[in-house]
Amino acid sequence: MMPNTNRHKAETSILSNSGFTLIELLVAMAISSIVLTGLISVYTNLSRSYATETSRVTAQQDIRSAINLLAQDIRIAGLDPLGTAGGGFTVTDTDDIEFIADRDYDGAITSGNMERIRYYLDGTELIQRMDDDADTDEVLLDNVSALSFVYDDTTTPTTVVIDMTVEEPAGRTGTVTRTLTKRVKIRNQ
Repeated sequence: MMPNTNRHKAETSILSNSGFTLIELLVAMAISSIVLTGLISVYTNLSRSYATETSRVTAQQDIRSAINLLAQDIRIAGLDPLGTAGGGFTVTDTDDIEFIADRDYDGAITSGNMERIRYYLDGTELIQRMDDDADTDEVLLDNVSALSFVYDDTTTPTTVVIDMTVEEPAGRTGTVTRTLTKRVKIRNQ
């Protein structure tokens, strides 16, 4: 009988060390669920933050590029080195600007030489039109919520202040708004 008792103790010992109890598994799953919920929450917040910051950077870069292009063109408004082209402003509205510049220095405003330049807002798009031809319309910037031009003199301005606001979509967090104002001194007036 003696060998039989030792064998029974050995079998019991093997069975008790063979796995986890149901309670241990439930506790481990509960802890894992809490940790996973925390990680998912952190990931979601970081993703939203990344989307918002990306939208901010995009809006800032886009509005800067558009304003710099506008300023570069507006500076040459009225360019008429020979005095025969009749350069100057043709439209000076608060949300629309058009001007003539003799870019090829030939003394005349020639169609097709991009010497008549217009910038205006069409809905939420900033449009550049060349030579008074709608076929040349190019969208410079989308998501523009406000555009205004302020002139020191609407007949022959020497300074134009450009004020533009862009609203860039930022995923679930809504939109990001950026406003930029730039004062442009016209060289040829």
